[in-house]
Amino acid sequence: MTAAIEIETFDVDRATSHLSGFQEILIDSIEGGGLVGHVVPVDLASIHTYWLEVVSSIEEGGRILICATVDGELAGTVQLYLSPEANAPHRGEVYKLLVHRKSRGRGIGEALMRAVEQEAIKHSRTLLLLDTVQGGVAERLYRRLGWQEIGTVPKHFVDPWGAFRSSVYMMRSLEPSTSG
Repeated sequence: MTAAIEIETFDVDRATSHLSGFQEILIDSIEGGGLVGHVVPVDLASIHTYWLEVVSSIEEGGRILICATVDGELAGTVQLYLSPEANAPHRGEVYKLLVHRKSRGRGIGEALMRAVEQEAIKHSRTLLLLDTVQGGVAERLYRRLGWQEIGTVPKHFVDPWGAFRSSVYMMRSLEPSTSG
């Protein structure tokens, strides 16, 4: 029997109750080579602080946290940052699409990205932006989902072990009809 995958938006209470799961997913991503703002050795205090800041942003209304669970266990997450600037009420940014390595290959990343687009539409966001490592699995997913490259930045990040990596900035225009 196939495991049940559920995609849902977590509020502050739900996010707080899953802090250890979020920390585990982020650590797994770092140790798997993800360019997600941290390096090895993993600083557990900074990982914990990061997720507390995410929860605070949810509470303030600046961020939406979309999560995937498989049979009730946290398997992935993505964030939608809602631009607060007065001249950008139509814009959002996608942060940290993370899927635990043990849950990959099940379509969770795609499901999370489709959900983040739906949340953006609900919040009247018609332009989404993100950046990702050049040549990575995530870049291929984003392109397949209709994201367009708007530029690359050489040596933009270092990977978890300190090697320079280039990033690709991408955008996606949304209309209510893109909800499929």
